[in-house]
Amino acid sequence: MNSAPVISGYELGQRLLEHPLAEIWRGRSFTGMEVVVLVLSEAGAADPAVRERLGEASRTAALGPGREEVPLWAANLTATRPYAVTQLVPGQSGAERLIDPLDGLLGNDQESLAAVRNQLAQYGAAPIPVDGQAPGAAGTPGQPGAPIAAGQPSGANAPHAFGVPAAHTDGATAAHNDATAAHTNGQPPAQPAKSKPKTWLYLVAIVLVLAVFSITYSIGAAVRSATAKTDPVVPPPAPVSPSPMPTGVLVPGIDKVTAVPWSRATPFVGVAGAVFASGAELEVARGLGLPFEFGFPDRPVLDQKTSVESSSTIYRRVLTGPGSANAGLDLRIAVQPCRDQAACLAARAAFDQEWTTAYKAPVPATPRDGRTWYTVDPKPYTFAMTHVFSSQGRWWLAGAAAVAAPGQEQSAQKVVNDIWRQTG
Repeated sequence: MNSAPVISGYELGQRLLEHPLAEIWRGRSFTGMEVVVLVLSEAGAADPAVRERLGEASRTAALGPGREEVPLWAANLTATRPYAVTQLVPGQSGAERLIDPLDGLLGNDQESLAAVRNQLAQYGAAPIPVDGQAPGAAGTPGQPGAPIAAGQPSGANAPHAFGVPAAHTDGATAAHNDATAAHTNGQPPAQPAKSKPKTWLYLVAIVLVLAVFSITYSIGAAVRSATAKTDPVVPPPAPVSPSPMPTGVLVPGIDKVTAVPWSRATPFVGVAGAVFASGAELEVARGLGLPFEFGFPDRPVLDQKTSVESSSTIYRRVLTGPGSANAGLDLRIAVQPCRDQAACLAARAAFDQEWTTAYKAPVPATPRDGRTWYTVDPKPYTFAMTHVFSSQGRWWLAGAAAVAAPGQEQSAQKVVNDIWRQTG
């Protein structure tokens, strides 16, 4: 890597730093804009992790906050040797916000610039030779025909490039003698040219790019190595077929419920419509976390996706098949505890408003007795009931709405009537 990289649209005239993974060059675009280019070495380009980190650094430079004035100018992350180009504008590079670790070391005098060189050496940077020629530079300033880096003064009084002392020449000594002679003749001596203030900005940018690149790569490699050694490969858990019925449910705000066992039907008159015949074949819905069990015309399937929970009300939805769209019967139940019967009756209106809204069911409005109300909605057929009952020393409000597909209307009536019978 002794020759300048060839990047279309840019002329790179001076290599500032050399690193095992990358080089940093100073140059200019075809419009004369001064730039600094980070080019990966062959070793760096061959490492996918290095290429990835250059991409991350490029996106940060292009999109990071505070980089609107001087963003990343250009980048090619798919080239044989990927590179990133950024513009250098004195006073606008943003580097001055990040120089706290070098506080007191930066300046235009040779001592401060030498201290910056020492900082660069900590990150594996190869020092620039003291003859004024950067390794791999296209030419030496001051030699006839050699290109001059953009923004670099020419002549005997030009400041040392990037803090590297230039070799003393006879021309510089003659200029000094001429200045002394002019002073002797009564003329004021010529003032030496001062180092341009942007020089230290270049150095800060170089330190920043190389330090972040090296440290980030080292930390990333260490973390990747440690993770590969310590993280065991955990096999995925074996699939488990869930039970069609859940175990006991404890709802926040409600003490654990114990269901009263289902009792086989005896002849009775229900709230309205048909009832299960004595000895009829049916399934018993149990283990739902409700204070009662009830008969069901087919194998009950709890629709857990559409079940609703609250801190004061238990909600359950039971179907005769998987998914409400395929179910012939869709039973929606809500149960709420009360302090006593009077409290249940006082809370009935609010309870009906809550559970019928949650389940989009009609409000039971027709009284059956002093503790039961019901209603029938024909489209789709829905048999809804609200009932106040006592079980094992506790009082409850129960709401039930059975939505039936065509031909399943009597099944809806039988289920709701059986809930009414089981709750007394």
